[in-house]
Amino acid sequence: MKTVSKLSIFAISIFAFATFGQATKYAGEFLEIGVGARALGLGGAYCALAEDPSSFYWNPAGLARVPSISIWGMYNNQFGDIGNPLAQHSVIGAVFPITGAALAVHWIRLAVDEIPLFPDYSDESGYSLEQRKQIIDGVPQGYFNDAEDALFVSFAKMVKFKLDLGWSFFEVPLEIPYGINLKMIRHKLYNQEAFGIGADAGIQIKMPLDIMFAAPSLGDLSIGMVYQDFSKTGLDWGAGNTDVIVQNFRFGVGYHHQIESIKSEFLVERTSNTRYSNDGRFGFEYIWDRTLFFRFGLSRLNWAALTMGMWNDVDFSVWNAGFGFHYWHLTADYAFLKEDIGNAHRLSLIYNF
Repeated sequence: MKTVSKLSIFAISIFAFATFGQATKYAGEFLEIGVGARALGLGGAYCALAEDPSSFYWNPAGLARVPSISIWGMYNNQFGDIGNPLAQHSVIGAVFPITGAALAVHWIRLAVDEIPLFPDYSDESGYSLEQRKQIIDGVPQGYFNDAEDALFVSFAKMVKFKLDLGWSFFEVPLEIPYGINLKMIRHKLYNQEAFGIGADAGIQIKMPLDIMFAAPSLGDLSIGMVYQDFSKTGLDWGAGNTDVIVQNFRFGVGYHHQIESIKSEFLVERTSNTRYSNDGRFGFEYIWDRTLFFRFGLSRLNWAALTMGMWNDVDFSVWNAGFGFHYWHLTADYAFLKEDIGNAHRLSLIYNF
């Protein structure tokens, strides 16, 4: 059963391997898994409000909001038993703030071991039907591995200034961080190996609504935009064969509201992506005393259908949830992901110096 599951999970990878020279939709698909239990608990709605080390993935501009040197990581078993997963996905990285800016380095890896290798039984193999009946015994001739790695080097800069609105004789302080990723990708499948280099760019705009509208009860409005793989990232398999990673534009609008009297904060964000259809995200987070965090998210929303009130065309079945806590220098986050092909669990740890 484990063998069949491994083969099914990596059918897309093998398909890409067998169709060199085509700009496949699934090139670099391992980068779509997502990183950071906080962001995943929010359903991936983490673009405008991104502010922790995992921001390099969701919006590199958010790295400028990381307050101190941070080392963090996430490990998860992709399906299968905890002690015997079908695939292993891990992330490790560090962020180094430098006077209004930040430099970060991250490594993402997806690995599958012992994928069974069978001979070619197709009509093109040269075997007759009778010969195929004799040689097909279901016993693999060997095993091979699939390893996909991505190294991210990120830079982010915080820009703060006061905007003169031209009325009421007051100025509004704005925060506009921006960031960029340089990523190097390596994919080794069986006896073939591909390399690629790409880049992402992101920006955030944070506006204090309480000052803009002279209403102390209002919070902060944030807008985030990311252009992923604007460099037209390609995976070069050699001999002129290249798979191109489809570009993606991510847009998010978030709201942060703080109620100091009860030591509480509320965050909500709506995010959309263009790489896949109906890839809308929604996330909600409640924070108590900057110590306890509770999250809920939806990760497959059709915003157009929602806008027009077509509720039957909206998929609410894929949802995420999570919680976290902060103690001393350590932040631990957990996320539960409800998926069609199996539920998943994510745990990430952040240590702030």
